[in-house]
Amino acid sequence: AKNKGCRVGIATSVTVNHATPGAFYAHAAKRTLYHEIGKDLYKTGFDFYAGSDFRDATDKNNPTTDNLYEMAGKNGYTIARGYKDYLKQSKKADKMLLLQTEEASKSEFVAIPYAIDRKKGDMTLQDITRSAINFLSKDLSKGFFLMVEGGKIDWACHANDAATVFNEVKDMDNAIKVAYEFYKKHPKETLIVITADHETGGIVLGTGKYALNLKALQYQKHSADGLSQRISELRKSKGNKVTWEDMKTFLGEEMGFWKQFPISWEQEKKLRDEFEKSFIKNKVVFAESMYSKSEPMAACAKEVMDEISMVGWVSGGHSAGFVPVFAIGAG
Repeated sequence: AKNKGCRVGIATSVTVNHATPGAFYAHAAKRTLYHEIGKDLYKTGFDFYAGSDFRDATDKNNPTTDNLYEMAGKNGYTIARGYKDYLKQSKKADKMLLLQTEEASKSEFVAIPYAIDRKKGDMTLQDITRSAINFLSKDLSKGFFLMVEGGKIDWACHANDAATVFNEVKDMDNAIKVAYEFYKKHPKETLIVITADHETGGIVLGTGKYALNLKALQYQKHSADGLSQRISELRKSKGNKVTWEDMKTFLGEEMGFWKQFPISWEQEKKLRDEFEKSFIKNKVVFAESMYSKSEPMAACAKEVMDEISMVGWVSGGHSAGFVPVFAIGAG
């Protein structure tokens, strides 16, 4: 596309030099060579890049050279920090690198927040998609290619966190709506293709009896990561003297247990046993997935939510399950 004179954009909700965006512009022996991948971003020289931030902005072996932020200006790129900053800077920019605000990156630079954890002012995949289409549309006579990745669907699946997955997919759907609005204005010359590189977790809808209770997922207020953080805060606020009643109130607010819907005796026992282990006996073994570590109580609450909503998981890794391919438009 670039060689034919089109404009090109590569965007993601995770770091801009992560595996999927990197596959579109970089040549590296391993996905973990983030700094090398980041340098290739400038070497390839596409028109628009977006993501949460850079990973390994400096070379670990030689931190004084090739700072990825400093390389932007030298290679003709304007860095915008957040959607509002993009609106200010985009008209005059020749090439654009859109990252989240520095404040957001101080909190978590490896990705924009999960949709379920989002606060006002956080950058969204919708913002990223809107910015990319807007920037690449500056000269429509050239046409453009744009790749947008909803990068944290996979992360939430690695953590077997159903409510977070559903919210991430809905968030990607909102980003697709932005692309679809563009398609409606230019239907004869626009093609939208939606797919995935793989399935993660072997998710199954409907476990045991012939039923599904996905409505329960709406009562989970935060991702497993967010829930874990809040459990750690609860420990501190109570000086490590959390009672079972405290925990029940907390889980009622955060997950809807007891408060929004009943839970079975077995499910309550499962939660109570984990509480005894983590809070009374202080045997805290963090549950680990590919991209996160969480309090065992958060992991247990998530398992109970899976049982209630009747969502099943096969593993914490990638599966060979089929992925859909959706398309609309020219060709």
